[in-house]
Amino acid sequence: MSLQTSPGLPDTGKQPQTAPENRNSLGLIFFIMLMDIIGITILSPVAPQIIMRYSTSALMVNMVPVIYSIGQFIATPFIGKLGDRLGRRPVLLVSLVGQALGYFIFAWGGSLTILFLGRLVGGITGGNLSTASAYIADVSKPGERSKNFAIISSAWSLGLILGPALGGLFGQFFLEAPAYVAAGITCVTVLLSIFLLPESLPVEKRVTTPIRLRDFNPIISIVDMARKPGLGALLVVSALFGFAFNAINSTAALFIIQKFSAQTWQVSFMLIMAGVFITFTNFFLVPRWVPRFGEKISAVAGLLGSALLNVVMFFAPFLGSFFVINTLASGTSAFIFPALTSLTAERVSSHEMGELMGVTSAVGSLMNIFGPIASGLVYDHVMMGSPFWMGAIILTFTAYMLNRTVTNLQHQGTPAKPEY
Repeated sequence: MSLQTSPGLPDTGKQPQTAPENRNSLGLIFFIMLMDIIGITILSPVAPQIIMRYSTSALMVNMVPVIYSIGQFIATPFIGKLGDRLGRRPVLLVSLVGQALGYFIFAWGGSLTILFLGRLVGGITGGNLSTASAYIADVSKPGERSKNFAIISSAWSLGLILGPALGGLFGQFFLEAPAYVAAGITCVTVLLSIFLLPESLPVEKRVTTPIRLRDFNPIISIVDMARKPGLGALLVVSALFGFAFNAINSTAALFIIQKFSAQTWQVSFMLIMAGVFITFTNFFLVPRWVPRFGEKISAVAGLLGSALLNVVMFFAPFLGSFFVINTLASGTSAFIFPALTSLTAERVSSHEMGELMGVTSAVGSLMNIFGPIASGLVYDHVMMGSPFWMGAIILTFTAYMLNRTVTNLQHQGTPAKPEY
């Protein structure tokens, strides 16, 4: 049994509305992504306290992002392929509705099982950000992709400001309030997508082959994509970066709660400071430095800078110093994502972009699983703060591997995209 592609938009005598090279579409998808990321980050200040009602283990606290990422890993490659066949807009809508349902379940709570179920539902339908990434690729010229992919980092950075701020604010009323707010925000995003968002992938550019049973297997999708020239090593680099990033950040809030007795509003403030600096970096530094120095140098410098600052963070003598160092480390990481995304996007053709973004999201989801699990284990059984050391070592190795991979591709003259 196979699922055939959508026949496209009905014939109304007008051309289907698309958004190639359309600044208005980029602005709208940025706003939709921002609203979605606020919905995710609004839980950051309160999730540790909610989980600690039932368990004080760092591993159990980290299971909130882990369960969400398990759902993403299972679903996002298939969601990416659906976007290549049906268009980005309908897939985005279904994903957002599922996200809202997941937040309502988490807000209902009552036990670890219900909390984890809410995050699992949200993760399974959490293909909206990878679909939005494919949308940006659809409407961007090849030479503008690195700059436009910074939109994703900018949305994340602003979300890291507004989400934790709202989470800290509403969490003062009761801890579950931010989850209800997240559900409401996601419902608003659904309405915006229905009434304002045009389709970015014209019918003539969609994949026409039927979906097969193997398309539901995320491992097969990852392996198929990794076989493309030069792409496998870049996916490994992305995986290592994701592992280290999530390992460090998944226990940062718990670290300052236990070491400095930080309160909910202080956890929010830490995330807000990081978000402000990431926003500054994405809007003012990335557009200037990445085109000037190139994706390779920008990403390698970001990886090494982040590694160094995370070691320094471990030795922070008081909470204020930790905030400053964490803020700088967040800014260095802002160079990495748009550079890596641009490098990987150059390796595939346009009709594979949704699949690629689904695969990279699945790889990221795997690292969202393994990173927090590993950091929770070393945090519980080695020493408090040990994830900073583990992450710094991995980031340093990742910088070496990325430099070697891109240099080899340049020397080999491997074509950026296959010709069809």
